[in-house]
Amino acid sequence: MAKALLTLISKEVKELLRDPKILIGIIVMPLILFPAMGSAIGVSQRAVSRAVRRMAIAVYDEDEGSASQELIEFLSKDNDVFIIEAENLDEALRRFMEAESSILLYIPDGYSERMTSGERCMLRIYVHLRRLNMAETGKASSVEQLLTMYGEECSLRRIRRILEEAGEELQPEAVRRPISISYASILKGVVLDVPPGAIFGIIMSQNIMLPVMIMMMNVFAVQMAATSIALEKEQKTLETLMTLPIGRMTILAGKLFGSIIIAIAGAVSYMIGFSYYMRSTLGFIPQLTIETLKEAGLRLSPLGLTLLGVIIFLTLLLSLALSLSIAVFAEDVRGAQSLVGLIYIPIMIPSIILMFTDVDMLPAGLRWLMLIIPYTHTVIASKALFLGRYTPVLLAVACMLVFTTITLYITTRIFSTERIITARIRRWRLRYGG
Repeated sequence: MAKALLTLISKEVKELLRDPKILIGIIVMPLILFPAMGSAIGVSQRAVSRAVRRMAIAVYDEDEGSASQELIEFLSKDNDVFIIEAENLDEALRRFMEAESSILLYIPDGYSERMTSGERCMLRIYVHLRRLNMAETGKASSVEQLLTMYGEECSLRRIRRILEEAGEELQPEAVRRPISISYASILKGVVLDVPPGAIFGIIMSQNIMLPVMIMMMNVFAVQMAATSIALEKEQKTLETLMTLPIGRMTILAGKLFGSIIIAIAGAVSYMIGFSYYMRSTLGFIPQLTIETLKEAGLRLSPLGLTLLGVIIFLTLLLSLALSLSIAVFAEDVRGAQSLVGLIYIPIMIPSIILMFTDVDMLPAGLRWLMLIIPYTHTVIASKALFLGRYTPVLLAVACMLVFTTITLYITTRIFSTERIITARIRRWRLRYGG
């Protein structure tokens, strides 16, 4: 019996690995996809950083006063500023659109007079959106920050002059901004000198990426198992297996263990690729922030990586058992893939909903409906691991064990009868005419 089982497992693994979709989708893709995504994020971030580091800023100075010249000199310190000569704003905009710059600063007439008299001045920034990318919007934000800095300098100079005239010995900075705010975050009982936005950005990136990647892994697993059983039925080799002196459970065990070996390889591949992805994404955060976040434990520990591997393995095993149970009702590979498409719905819904919220934040009815779906617990566990909350992870593992055990029991019942060969979905007959 053991020899027959090993033979079936070996046969199943070889047949699965012969399918390029399975080999690439389950094992190769995580090793390529995650590093590629991490590298792509790195390249894009570096490109945006270079683009906004020294910008080409076009200026149409309608005022041509001393204050506008001072502003142009301030912008020219770290940027390439060129003046657009034109009779009016419309002509300046036409020339700007023909230039290489994507930022035009319009200094209206009367700017210097308002600055001298202490009135509020209005500047206008035109952004030429040629490619609709992050660099263009980043440049606009950078120019806005530069103008804000210049405005504060002008404000401090004016306040200093007024204080000197009034004989007051006060700090201009304190008069300009009497309240100063610094942010700190408390995470897992540790006080961090890190703005909450930095931590939120990291968590949000993982909350979006993890559900998407788990969803893709399950889709590939479902296709793999469905293709396996459908090929047996399509090529009539399943009937041959049934005539051999091998028990039905041995055949099922061979198929499951063969798929499990591929699933384990996929889970390991997933973890290796995801570890590289994490290192790549954290590379954009200042080193001080990274060390601070590590101090607070905002990273996957060896135990966390192990639990994530366990939850992914159970999820893949559940998908394999589900797809085997459904695919026996198909006559060929195309029919099997159409049937198992029904499984995509409970896989995708939790992934999409839990990208941006938590289960506890949902209405009671929707929350319980989500908890009935097994794949919800996978997403919950993957999100809790980054915060080191192992209780929800252990509960998710327990729930997945229950769901997987029930599904495996149903699958064994199907394989223990003749339904594995005779099961079909009847076609509906449509009548035409009266």
